[in-house]
Amino acid sequence: MDSHKLKLRGRHGSGSGNSSDSDETLPLVSEEYAYGQRSREPAAEGSRSYVMDIPLAPGKMYGAYPVKKSWKASEAGSLTDFSAVSFESGILFGLMRSRDIVITGVLTLASLVTRLWLIGRRPNVTWDEAHFGKFGAYYINHTFYHDVHPPLAKMLVGLAEVFAKHNGSFDFKSGRKYPDHVNYTLMRVQLALYGVALVPLAYIICLQAHISRPMAVLAACFVLFDNALCVMSRFILLDEPLLFFTATTLCCAVTFQNVNKHGEAFSRRWWAWLLMTGASLGCVMSSKWVGFFCVIMVGIATIDDLFRKFCALMPWEEYIHHWCARIIALIFVPLLVYTACFWVHFSLLYRTGTGDHKLSSNFQAGLKGNMLNEQPYDITYGAFVDVRAVYNGPGLLHSH
Repeated sequence: MDSHKLKLRGRHGSGSGNSSDSDETLPLVSEEYAYGQRSREPAAEGSRSYVMDIPLAPGKMYGAYPVKKSWKASEAGSLTDFSAVSFESGILFGLMRSRDIVITGVLTLASLVTRLWLIGRRPNVTWDEAHFGKFGAYYINHTFYHDVHPPLAKMLVGLAEVFAKHNGSFDFKSGRKYPDHVNYTLMRVQLALYGVALVPLAYIICLQAHISRPMAVLAACFVLFDNALCVMSRFILLDEPLLFFTATTLCCAVTFQNVNKHGEAFSRRWWAWLLMTGASLGCVMSSKWVGFFCVIMVGIATIDDLFRKFCALMPWEEYIHHWCARIIALIFVPLLVYTACFWVHFSLLYRTGTGDHKLSSNFQAGLKGNMLNEQPYDITYGAFVDVRAVYNGPGLLHSH
């Protein structure tokens, strides 16, 4: 049966004789995997280093440090130092064990409590709910508005209002109490779910980054009990969708790096994680401009990976294929998602609104209800004409 080889470095103490380095294969006697931790105990006198080749069944999910708990060495002695230096990534994350699934479930439940407990207690429009709740209502009313940020996160706010059966009549004035017909609690809950997902994602990302399980739990707890993240999750804001897509981008990017390093290049799993990284980049770019920092992060990691492949004297044909794959998945796919979000945005907002004057006259003429859409194309004798500057804005031409 074909199998993959997992390289392990360890120290085997024989108890006597001079120490020397060698490569040997040790038969396995336990079917239970555990994350190997580098022992801090000093090596026994007379011990020697070795490398073990462990046969792994293809298609199975192995952890970042999948070390057998029990070993039967070819000679007397015991393992005192071991750590995995490579692994075969699994179908989903390559790291999830039964205990990891339990930990992820517990962290998710705890996150639900910290984000959703008494989330509807404050019945007034709070902080930036006055802005983003109003933007969501614009999508329900199909009235055009202008904002400095891309539209994806605001469209998700509008989607939350649709599910909450908001009719778009409430204006979200700051400090105003929500009327009875506005189910603000359900709106907040839907957006809080993005914040809930940050905690298990933090744990999974740490496992993918080859961080030990206790430290991964600690990192997830930092996210779980962070006061700022908890507060932002409990209101109608754009920050939680932004942070959610940031976390998914990091998770997909780290997982792809693992598959790229230890798996088969251009396999379906390899393409899946690369394309998901590109799609997540497109989503975070389409939420807020600050999401472009994720593009820089992934770009630096990609340049480093391609440079290492170049230094490894990879064949030119294969190297060019790697470049083409990155260009398609990490440039074209994010741009496709970004432009698709704007296409949906402009398709929904077809009525005249507060943001008309920010765009050109030609664009305003295409909005339903705008006065430029109703004026005649031909100028007749005796008509009143307003002459405007070619620049965007409400000002008219004037002279001194």
